[in-house]
Amino acid sequence: MSGATPALAFLGPVGTFTHQAAYDCFGTSVKYIPQHTIADVFESLSPCLPIGVVPQENSTNGSVVETYNFLRTSSVGQSIFIRGHTVLAIQHCLIVRHGVKLEDIEHVLSHEQALGQCRSFLAEHLPRASLVPTDSTASAAETISTGSGSLDPSKCAAICSSIVVTIFEGLEVLQEGIQGGKGNSTRFFIVTHGSNTTLPLSCELPVQKQALLRVSAPLVEATAEQASTGVNLRKVINAFELDVLRIDRRPALCAPTFQDIYFFEIEDTEKNDDLTWAKKVLQVVKRVKCVGVEVSLLGHW
Repeated sequence: MSGATPALAFLGPVGTFTHQAAYDCFGTSVKYIPQHTIADVFESLSPCLPIGVVPQENSTNGSVVETYNFLRTSSVGQSIFIRGHTVLAIQHCLIVRHGVKLEDIEHVLSHEQALGQCRSFLAEHLPRASLVPTDSTASAAETISTGSGSLDPSKCAAICSSIVVTIFEGLEVLQEGIQGGKGNSTRFFIVTHGSNTTLPLSCELPVQKQALLRVSAPLVEATAEQASTGVNLRKVINAFELDVLRIDRRPALCAPTFQDIYFFEIEDTEKNDDLTWAKKVLQVVKRVKCVGVEVSLLGHW
């Protein structure tokens, strides 16, 4: 069915910032399928559900650990690829049931990223409230609306987007803009099943030539010296011969204790056409392999 509307997976439920970021990119050109966790977004990708959107980094709270944890898996770079990114300005609101006042709040529910981004407000205005992590910002609002959790919803607040008051019944915005720092924004990766999946975008993504590579120590036949030192970052960076925008690291999944896996985001400042950039990235992969490390191309855009 070539005319069928493609499906897109996002961190749900409906009303999350990831949902908003995805909608800003794809509008009504896709069918939105909410997922419970970031890992579920990746794992749900298939020919029938070819596109996903996941949070990658927040300007206040840093990298999204769950996203990078999944980027360690072998499926990324084989069947799943990063195809672009988008940035969403974040405005967190304190959401409560109708009539609940600030002094009534004993528990604050939200995704751990949102709780971290609002730590200054919480410390000043709700220092005694317990912080309750949830799978997503919108699920926190849904829990308060439905009263489905173990906590008294009349003593709870959720941190999320103001859009949730139009989705879930009985909620209102108690405080707006409670996030810390100026210009709080979140960057999202657009991921696909397969490297050639068509992206039915309703807007233009940032025009940049970037790529993400995963680098780790050799998994087999490593010398004693390699096993003890892991990845030689200086040699890897020199092999790129391109600008390195960022480096992230997570514990390696299949390696000796305290060895890490690294993620390098690189950029072509010459702004070549797509084909030239793709060839240049493959050349980078070959040079990095010559350093004596494992390297996987997770995507380029």
